[in-house]
Amino acid sequence: MCLNMYRTFGLENYWKLQHTAYTKEASRLFLQTLDRLRDDAVAISWVNLPSRIPGQLRIFLILSTTFSLVLLLLYGAYTRQARENRVLPRTREVLLSLYAVLTPTQSFWPPQYLSLARSTAKANNKIISISLSTLYRDLLDDVVELRCPKEDLPLLFLDKLLVPTQISLDVDSFWWVKLLWWMFSCHVRNKRTQLTPITKHEEANTSLQDSQLPPPPPYPKATQEPLDINSACACAPPSTLFFSMLYENAPSVSLDCVPYRTLEASVRSFQRSLDPGAYLTIGLTTRAGAAKTFFNPKTILTAIPFLPRQYLSHRRGNDSSGGGERTTTPLFVTLPRVLALLTSGPTPLTIELARNVSEEYAKFLHRSVRDLEEDREIRGAFVREWGVVAWREERVCTAWEAALLGAGLLEGWAVVVRR
Repeated sequence: MCLNMYRTFGLENYWKLQHTAYTKEASRLFLQTLDRLRDDAVAISWVNLPSRIPGQLRIFLILSTTFSLVLLLLYGAYTRQARENRVLPRTREVLLSLYAVLTPTQSFWPPQYLSLARSTAKANNKIISISLSTLYRDLLDDVVELRCPKEDLPLLFLDKLLVPTQISLDVDSFWWVKLLWWMFSCHVRNKRTQLTPITKHEEANTSLQDSQLPPPPPYPKATQEPLDINSACACAPPSTLFFSMLYENAPSVSLDCVPYRTLEASVRSFQRSLDPGAYLTIGLTTRAGAAKTFFNPKTILTAIPFLPRQYLSHRRGNDSSGGGERTTTPLFVTLPRVLALLTSGPTPLTIELARNVSEEYAKFLHRSVRDLEEDREIRGAFVREWGVVAWREERVCTAWEAALLGAGLLEGWAVVVRR
């Protein structure tokens, strides 16, 4: 019995020793394998990797990788084309809406409008927002034309243009910088404008109601001689000519050409110069409607026709004498303030009449645009004097101002006073 127990105990120890030895050998072999794999991994590089792969396997990997890349490219092209196909009808709809208002001067749409149509379609916007800088520059550069500015521009200014998609203007920060710089330039100008009444010249209409006769030419002459304020063509803006022909028996002055800083001094000056019993027509343009608030995008729209014409700045310089260019006064002046100035001071004047002439003034401007476009003599004379670029600028700015009057963002006033 004791012998059997000894044998059993010895057999168990034997197997335990064998198992321990086997485990140590397996661990040693495993560690050797790991060391060999680590050494092989360090030795393998991208340069000699292909040489370690068998030939058939290498060919298979190359073909499968190429095939995968081709499939990936085809899938990307398919998804991109699918997205384009989804927005293509909407893009065409946007272009048709633009085409109802704008006409490209070439046989194809400019890239900026194609990009606008695609971005509007992809974003699924309900409003087509055109940059004011882009539209104004393209109109001056003859890239696009307005189909019917007389009808479309007032609706565009009021954000009510539906053709059938709504079109609006996006006023960027460039215009605010330009407006503030112009305001600063007008404020620091030292020269005070002398308001000399303009009498009705012989080329003016007998009556504004007679639409068959053309208006007087509202175009300045390119001359370096001193300006004659009594000349109808002496760098007079349309508003000055309009008020000069409004009432036959009363000379006129336009406050649009007076710097706002010197407005009171200028009014006092012509108060003193007016003979007793004489009549005078005073014309002014003011902002109205939503444009009354200064920090409003409509302010920029109303300021554009009063900004100095580029062709005048290039030929005469930025500082014109004799009231040849309008100033920032229409952006700040109000009718009550003007009436208060006229009826105060050492020589107050009597107000005989204060009338809103916005409708007549708008008709006058529309007629001027039509003559610039259709009257061969007027168009040819202007182009010979100033060039085609100036002709486009004058036409666009005049139509712009007429549209502002039609939209109710500007108002024209005529005040008849007597000393």
